[in-house]
Amino acid sequence: MHRTLLSITAFSALMSLPKAHVVLEAPKPFQFAQYGPTNPISPSGEDFPCKIPAGGKLEPQGPPTVMAIGEDQRVSFSGHAVHGGGSCQFSLSGPVKDGAWETYPLKAAEWKVIHSIEGGCPARHQRGNLDGPNHDQYSLKIPEGIEPGNYIFAWTWLARIGGQPEYYMNCAPIAVTSAKTKRSDSTARKASLVKKAAFPELFMANMGEVSGGCTTGEALKQQVAIAFPNPGASVDHPEGAGNLFKQQCDGNPRAKQGQGSNPPGTSSSSPLYQPIPTPMPEPETETVFSSLISTVSTTSASLSSPTGLPSPGTPAESSPTNPGTCVEGHLTCLNDGRHFATCTGGQLTLPQPIAPGFKCEVGSGIGLNISPA
Repeated sequence: MHRTLLSITAFSALMSLPKAHVVLEAPKPFQFAQYGPTNPISPSGEDFPCKIPAGGKLEPQGPPTVMAIGEDQRVSFSGHAVHGGGSCQFSLSGPVKDGAWETYPLKAAEWKVIHSIEGGCPARHQRGNLDGPNHDQYSLKIPEGIEPGNYIFAWTWLARIGGQPEYYMNCAPIAVTSAKTKRSDSTARKASLVKKAAFPELFMANMGEVSGGCTTGEALKQQVAIAFPNPGASVDHPEGAGNLFKQQCDGNPRAKQGQGSNPPGTSSSSPLYQPIPTPMPEPETETVFSSLISTVSTTSASLSSPTGLPSPGTPAESSPTNPGTCVEGHLTCLNDGRHFATCTGGQLTLPQPIAPGFKCEVGSGIGLNISPA
């Protein structure tokens, strides 16, 4: 009977995980080609960009969102697991001729950043995760240096807290239209050309060789949102600019490092975004489910010891000082130091692995204390 109840609990937690995470809501994203639309890009980067796997294609869910140059555009997200916020970038790739999204060469695409948010994205002033809907919205403008046409709009996110360095990305089809008011001033036109030439490349990290080995692990360890190496001319700081981690590396092969040097082993003519040839394993659902149930069962037993850590399924209580409570948004490093769980909706999620080569300090808090294994 106990095993049956545990199985139901594990299955419910498994089914609820994707709903809890964050996904781009507006502009309306492309249809996701595989399970896990709210999951990060694969650690190998094989589904970069846009979480489209090799051989996949972009599939719009209706007409592209119309965005006029120079006008305020709304960006919003849905999902609870905002991981204390973090830093986001919004970029464009294109133009996509005749809106032929399905044939656009994604793996060789260039991404030009039009707006960066350093700290407080995709939610402002959050110590952990949300216990309700994400009401935060953000505003950006399509700059004048962008020509009218169809584009792929991308949102990328580096979380402030989490179990391991990750890279989130969603993409959406948009139709850029001309500004409603034309500026004929020659100085303004020259400024527009300068802006067009100055759009930075998309920041890349946490995707293995695809991002040149660059990670945001140190910022994650300190639980501080990153300041991008090259955020561009349009930057917001919803929580202020006084507490940001100055990110040094950028894994984008086209991005210039420091005084203009390229990442080790690359050149300005290096092909971009080549996926790692080793495919991600696709374990059978039944095997994975059995393994998860076993892990939850083992974890539940081990966490009943006097470590003060909550067991999966423990509801949150009113007093955060009680070591047996599950505090909403907090992360728990499990007893093996190799797995962690998140308190979401008053319950611990199923265990998730720490990045290879790292371990976490056993305990529960806003973030994890991660160090080399």
